[in-house]
This record gives sequence, structure tokens and C-alpha cells, in this order.
Amino acid sequence: MEDSSIFYYSISPYDLKNALGHNIAVLQEYNFAKKGDESGQNSCKLYKTKDGNWYDFGDSKTSVEKGLLRLLKSAIDAKENKEVTGV
Repeated sequence: MEDSSIFYYSISPYDLKNALGHNIAVLQEYNFAKKGDESGQNSCKLYKTKDGNWYDFGDSKTSVEKGLLRLLKSAIDAKENKEVTGV
């Protein structure tokens, strides 16, 4: 991150279901944890569509501030764009 903080993350598929329980999309689930944060206060999950758009659940409750979520999204986008373009 720009502020020198370090986050670990893993990516796994997430089945998004409608109210009837039918799959409507498969998202990528990014599970973040801040290095050295044993309390889990800086842990969160973010979701991305196969088209590369971030998907925000309207009812998601997270203790992580919205500014940090934007920074995490930007860092992931920059990393993935760098890997694709090789620049």
C-alpha cells in the first residue's frame, strides 16, 4: 500500500445467489488481512466480477473504513493491470 502497510489476501470463487437460491454470477472473493493485526479489525472481503468491476453488497457490514476499502481496490486493480500489460 502507499502508506507502507502490508495486507495479505487470497482469492477464491464466490457464488452470488438470488433470493430463490439460484446462482446468478460467480465473483472473485478477495479476503484481506492486515499484517500484524491479530484482532481482525482490518480484515475484510471484497468482490469483483469477471469483467473486472468491484461488486459491493448493499447490506455488508464491515469495520474497515471506506477509504481503506478504496485503497485496497485501487492497489489490486493496479497490480492486476501491471500483470496484464507487463508494465
